[in-house]
Amino acid sequence: MDKKNQLSSYFDLVTSSPERILSVTFFLLCLLGGAILFLPVCGKLSFPDALFTAVSAVCVTGLSVIDITKDLTPAGQIILLLLIQTGGLGIMSISSIIFIMLGKRMSLRYEKNARRIFDAESRAEVKESLFLIFKYTFYLELIGAILLTLGFSISEHNILTGLKMGIFSSISAFCNAGFVLNSSNLIPYNQNPIILYTTSFLIILGGISPAICVSFRRLLNGQKLPPLALIVFNTTIALMLAGTLIFLTAEYNGVLEGMGWWDKFNNSWFQSATLRTAGFNSVDLTHISGITYLMFIIFMIIGGSPGGTAGGIKTVVFSVILITCYNTLFGKSNIIRSRAIRQDCVQKSITLTIIYLIFFFISSGMLITTQLIPNSSLIFEAASALGTVGLTIGATPQLDEVGKMIIIITMYIGRVMPATIVYYMNSKIAETRISYPDAKLSLT
Repeated sequence: MDKKNQLSSYFDLVTSSPERILSVTFFLLCLLGGAILFLPVCGKLSFPDALFTAVSAVCVTGLSVIDITKDLTPAGQIILLLLIQTGGLGIMSISSIIFIMLGKRMSLRYEKNARRIFDAESRAEVKESLFLIFKYTFYLELIGAILLTLGFSISEHNILTGLKMGIFSSISAFCNAGFVLNSSNLIPYNQNPIILYTTSFLIILGGISPAICVSFRRLLNGQKLPPLALIVFNTTIALMLAGTLIFLTAEYNGVLEGMGWWDKFNNSWFQSATLRTAGFNSVDLTHISGITYLMFIIFMIIGGSPGGTAGGIKTVVFSVILITCYNTLFGKSNIIRSRAIRQDCVQKSITLTIIYLIFFFISSGMLITTQLIPNSSLIFEAASALGTVGLTIGATPQLDEVGKMIIIITMYIGRVMPATIVYYMNSKIAETRISYPDAKLSLT
């Protein structure tokens, strides 16, 4: 086999399934990003630090072992922003766009999964959905950039600095990346409601898929939301309110001490928005209380919503498990809006959650075994990396080379693993006409 045919064979192998496309393209982009950031024009970084930064950007995590305002040149910061944008849009969408623009037909299996992802009936609708993603992203980031430029200009008393920080922060917030052109993240701006609320709503909208956001227009017309949008909407609102209330109550005389009541509420809302996936912080998190720590771990595992830029097991998986538990306890049918939740959906949700938790325990165990850092900080770090959140309570700067590599792998797995598992299960779980006798199992 000549080299050309061999390359074509490799290409066909990768593009034959969405899980391979997702894994391979993310892997290659991480390596490419690391190699570019390692160049002198981008800054003076060691290759491990360059790779760590690139993976964190592509996986829209936000954990950083460098100070991007000091260690990266303007060119390096632009490259970082491009990596964030690419990772936020999702390689799956970009790969599909490339297929369409090159005039190539997607494999039947890939096209089937693309239709499932975009809730489309045809290839034309897939194409329309993909352009919706880019249009939705562009407009929201543009609006966010304008508002954040205003907010940063007021705080910095400099329009050019405000513009630079506004554009960077808008893209970073919408992509749920958590990178900011400030060594202290957003702590210096925790009394600026324009910055806090604009950033928080960009995070929320970025963590929800464009298709679901568009369906919210039905509410304005007095129509009912479809089951998926209803679950995402209700779960997001519930988590936001619960997170705000818990953080405000637990940290009222803690990390929020010294602020006025209104600023305490604003920062509680902001941390509730960012803790599930985005990684921004407007207060010092190194001294949070035990209840806040526990809430952060749980919320980081839940993550954002399907089709958005967020990580975690996703709100729909979390809701399906909760709804199933509730209906099982009270002997009710597993129904939402006159639609049954299929058994295979429940099976996939449970499987994904268990696999996710296994990776979380493995990552935590490896960090605890290899790092001389308090265990609580390492467990928090593992949850943050796997959930592509980016929050830290002090462990990231203390990681040695082994610890950095563990976090790099964890961020990569956290970004590609949930979608990869779902695509894989979609291709494997099939209906069967064979009937078997029930297995009599005792659960007590």
